[in-house]
Formats: sequence, C-alpha cells, structure tokens
Amino acid sequence: MKRNYFTLFMTVAFASMSFAQTNTVSEAKVEDHQFAYNILTNLSYEMGIGNKTTLRFSGPLSGSLLYSKTSITINDYHHEDSEWGYAFRPAVDMQVRHYYNLNKRLQKGKKIAHNSGNYIAGVLGAAGPSILKSDNMYVADFTLTLGAMWGIQRTYGERFMMNVGIGPGVSFYDSQSEFTPVGGITVGIRLGK
Repeated sequence: MKRNYFTLFMTVAFASMSFAQTNTVSEAKVEDHQFAYNILTNLSYEMGIGNKTTLRFSGPLSGSLLYSKTSITINDYHHEDSEWGYAFRPAVDMQVRHYYNLNKRLQKGKKIAHNSGNYIAGVLGAAGPSILKSDNMYVADFTLTLGAMWGIQRTYGERFMMNVGIGPGVSFYDSQSEFTPVGGITVGIRLGK
C-alpha cells in the first residue's frame, strides 16, 4: 500500500514539474560581461546593467572613412569636387544599449547568446588629434559627439561578432557644432569565455 502511494506521489510530482517546465517561457537576459576586439579599430567591453540593458565602452582608437563634397556656382560657371579620406585617432565611446527584441528572438528559437539582438542606444563619444590621416581632409584636434542609434549585433559561432548601427548625432569641435551621423560597422572577435 505504501509503495502505491509513493508511486502515485512520484507520478504526480513528475507530471507537475514537466507541466511547469513546458508552460514557462524563460526570460531573455543580456550577458553580464563581454570583451571583444573589433578588427582594425578598437577593443570593447559590454556590461549588463539590467535584464535587457548594457553599458558598452570602446577605445582607445577609432578609424573613420570621410567624404567631402564641394559645389561652387558663379554665374554660368559650376564646379563640383568630391573626395574620400580616412583618419585614425585616439577615441573613446560609451553607449547605453537597450536590446528590445531578445524575448521575441528566444521564442522563435533564434540565438541571443552574447547579446545577439537589435538595440537602441544613447551614444557619447570623444576623439583626439589624428595619428594617421589622408592629406585631403581636415580633422579637428578634439571632437565630442552626442547621439542616438539603432543597431543590430550578432555573434556567429562562439567568437565571431558583427555590429551595425546608425543614427543622428551632434558633433562639437573648434567652437562650433554640426549634425553628424553616428554608428558604423564593426567586425570582431569575442574575447574571454
């Protein structure tokens, strides 16, 4: 008789645990700590400060591809000139990222490990004088940038990372300010565990 009660108790307990596990959707959460080397640009560290929010720092260098277009019209004379340039300079960047689609990705069976998801971010960046630049471009000695960005971050395998972001910003340099796009494309390798 005791054996039957024990068997019944174990069956009910096991069924209850199985039912609870199948009906519970786990809550998506960002990684607590993540280091990465972004090829040709910098290192980054992303730290979880909430279930879906991170604080990301990057530096000490920044690479930029610059485009300049000049157009002059005087009476019947019209001249246009455009140039591409590049610059590498010391720079630091801080972003507060909110990953808004982690639960949706988890429900669809997509990867969310290592903060693979879409995000919106506030951006604060500072850059110093250029170390290496093309001769055809002016690069200010100090620039401070504030902006907002929409982006995606994906991790492929355990190490390979890609990040794409774009948004509006304002740059302050040489006692003036101007609209500037913020964001970019980085390809990198995740470091650590």
